[in-house]
Amino acid sequence: MTDQAFVNKLLQAFFTASATTTFTPGTGGGSAFIVTPPFHLRLMTATGTNTSNGTEATAGGCPGYVALGSSFGSSAFGTPSGGQQTNNNAVNWSATGTWATITGIEVWDTAATPIRYLQGALTSNITGVSNGDTVSFAVGSVTVNSSAW
Repeated sequence: MTDQAFVNKLLQAFFTASATTTFTPGTGGGSAFIVTPPFHLRLMTATGTNTSNGTEATAGGCPGYVALGSSFGSSAFGTPSGGQQTNNNAVNWSATGTWATITGIEVWDTAATPIRYLQGALTSNITGVSNGDTVSFAVGSVTVNSSAW
């Protein structure tokens, strides 16, 4: 049972904030949840699942999580509609070597101990990247889809 307007508000709170936000639980207990933007896009050579991280690409100048053009910027995603939102900013990497095949992506925050928020397979694998190539995710090309929540 889900109310789409509420889901849109959750997406807005998580992925459009440009400052650290703390969600404090009610009287039932539990720990506070802290969202720490900006979010980074990690490139994966093995795609993660809902319960486990993928394998981050690190060889051949593929920085994965390192902030070398992989930050989504201060407001990662646009205003959600229908339980979906897309990235506000392009994300780019410049290869300094030959990359392994990239099969998926993950979105992580920038906390001292980073938290993975999202994961997914690419529509098409990224292959054949070599020294001097640029890999880009254009504005609107990464979609958060919670329309089925």
